[in-house]
This record gives sequence, structure tokens and C-alpha cells, in this order.
Amino acid sequence: MDKQIFMQQAKNQFLQIFQKSKANQPVTVEKHRTEGFLYAGELLGLTDKNELQQLMEQAHLEVFGYPLQDRSAGYQQQRKAALSQGQFQYFDEPAISRRS
Repeated sequence: MDKQIFMQQAKNQFLQIFQKSKANQPVTVEKHRTEGFLYAGELLGLTDKNELQQLMEQAHLEVFGYPLQDRSAGYQQQRKAALSQGQFQYFDEPAISRRS
């Protein structure tokens, strides 16, 4: 397998995960499959962690329309706001359910 084919397949897997996540569908199997695929690509010397991070961020932007780091920042802001306002019921809901 050459690098170009590998990177296209990796991007397709990222897109699939993000699209299912956006539709609130479970992605556990896809995540594990993708982790193994990406690890194999690293071992074969087809890519490295930095390239894969950039590819994942690009796929996230395509699916959600905003950068991946903005997603994390939004969660942190929600958590901090709930804590500062004493809205502890925010934490009663499982974290995975709070992600929208």
C-alpha cells in the first residue's frame, strides 16, 4: 500500500467516525478499527502522529464546520460555567450525553 492510498483511507475512516458521532450513533467499533489501522500505518512508516493529527482535524472541520480544538474549548467553557454558577445538575448527566 502506498502512502497516498493509506492517507485517503485514514481520512475516510475519520470522516465516518465524525459523521456517525454527529448523528449521535455509537462509534466504538469504528474508533478501535481506526486506531489499529493508524498504528499499522505508523509502524510501516507510511505516516506519523503529526500528519494523522492534521488529517483528523481536517476531517473534523469538514463534518462539523469548526476546528477540533474549538470543540474541546466549548466543553471546558460549559463545565466552568456550571461550576461557577453552582449548577451541579449539569454533572448529573453522563459526560458522553452532554456532548452535542
